[in-house]
Amino acid sequence: MKNYTSADLLAALRNAPCLLAAVIGPDGLPMAKNVSVRYEEDGALYFDAAKDSRFYGGLSMHPVFRLYAKDGDGTLMRLTAKAVFTEDAAIRDKCFAASPALGERYADNPKRFIAFFLASATAEIVPEGSEEPAATLALSDPESAPLGIRIKKSTELRDRIAKVLVRREEEGFHADTAEEVTLAKLFDGALFVFAEAAKELWPRMDIRPIERAAVYETYDEREKYTALAASLIGNARIDKPEDVTYWLNRETLGELATKRGLL
Repeated sequence: MKNYTSADLLAALRNAPCLLAAVIGPDGLPMAKNVSVRYEEDGALYFDAAKDSRFYGGLSMHPVFRLYAKDGDGTLMRLTAKAVFTEDAAIRDKCFAASPALGERYADNPKRFIAFFLASATAEIVPEGSEEPAATLALSDPESAPLGIRIKKSTELRDRIAKVLVRREEEGFHADTAEEVTLAKLFDGALFVFAEAAKELWPRMDIRPIERAAVYETYDEREKYTALAASLIGNARIDKPEDVTYWLNRETLGELATKRGLL
């Protein structure tokens, strides 16, 4: 068996005729689905999911999953990775351009489409005829793809985020123009990004204030603006309370959204 590098692994995933994703379904039971690499950019391999599918429902609830592929010599590559979803229209268009059949599948309703890429991926290389891995390879996270915020575990940061969530509920919603409404939705999206990240660090943290106060009329709208906010925030590191103040700020989000052409 050859010594696999990260480049070898990415090439094998791109070229594999069939990839099998094993996930926990929305009913809590295991399920599997054939998937394909739709597009690659800066080391990020993008896959697709339909928002009305059990696959997406399960993966959005349990984003850590297994991906299986075989190389030409029968070597099995068994990846454990986290699915990171993106609503970036540019990525969607690039996926459709790279795979016209994919574009046709979603032609009736492109909003059903969502892309995701792999993060925190580790691959076990299992030779043909063996059950035990001969090597384990960690893949670097894509440098330019937005992974969302990373919060340094700190009680002070938790308390600051909790206060912001409560204050948002107390203030209510005030917007007069279409631009202000969009900013308010982005701001609440950013709050959800922070709340979800904080919940992973501190499971007992109460995020109900933003769930009660958010301006969204539907869950799909909440999902859309949370994903947009995550893409604007990018890979921000939250190490001190001032970072919370900077990123959870309508002015900051407005500047970033203007650069992206969202305002």
